[in-house]
Order: sequence, then C-alpha cells, then structure tokens
Amino acid sequence: MGAFRIALESVFNRIHEKPLQYTSFGKPNPSVFRHAEMMLEHLQFSSPSDNLVKNDDVGEHAFRTLYMIGDNPLVDVKGADKAGHPWVSILTRTGVFRQKENHTLHPADVVVDTVEEAVDFILKRESA
Repeated sequence: MGAFRIALESVFNRIHEKPLQYTSFGKPNPSVFRHAEMMLEHLQFSSPSDNLVKNDDVGEHAFRTLYMIGDNPLVDVKGADKAGHPWVSILTRTGVFRQKENHTLHPADVVVDTVEEAVDFILKRESA
C-alpha cells in the first residue's frame, strides 16, 4: 500500500498545483479486513462454495473462516482480532515476531515458525 500511495502521490503532484490530500487506512484498522472480506465474497459470488454461509449480521454471503497469516502482532494479529469473526490470526516467527511464546498484548490464535506451518495448520483444520 505504501508504494502505491507514493506512486499515486508523485503522479498527482506533478499534474496538479495543490498536493494530493488523502486519508490512509491500513492494518490494524478493521476496515481493511472488512474490505478483504467484501472482495473475497464478490469473487465467490459467481461460483458459490461450501465455505459460504448465510449470516444476517454481515450480509447474505460470509465466510465461516478467514485466516490472517502475519509476522507482526501489532498490525496483523491486532487487526484480525479487531475485525472479529470470521478472522483467525496465525502469527509466524518469520520477521518482526521472533519470540518463543505468544505475544502478551496481542496474542494470536495460533503461533507457528513458518508460513508453511501456517498453511499446514489451515489445511488440517479445514479438512477435519
């Protein structure tokens, strides 16, 4: 998102006299997660899946589970937690987060060493 904003701002400011004014929303803002849900639901609408369920609280089509895999508890895990259902947070020890134990302020639902382990967890959980 940062690179896109910089490119857009650069082009805009070369064309216009007044600089681009914007409001940026990123993780952990729940609106980012709701937008992701909306986009995924839109993609699934043309080919319904067993993973979609009717839920009057969030709209006609909603996923039972969406997974946030990330290495930063302050943005990835906190964002998924703030977004609530259907988000499940998986914290990896691949970048920002390297602790042995789960983060104390923003604990993830699951902590793994690698993204591959996160994917394995999801596949096992979804096939059960």
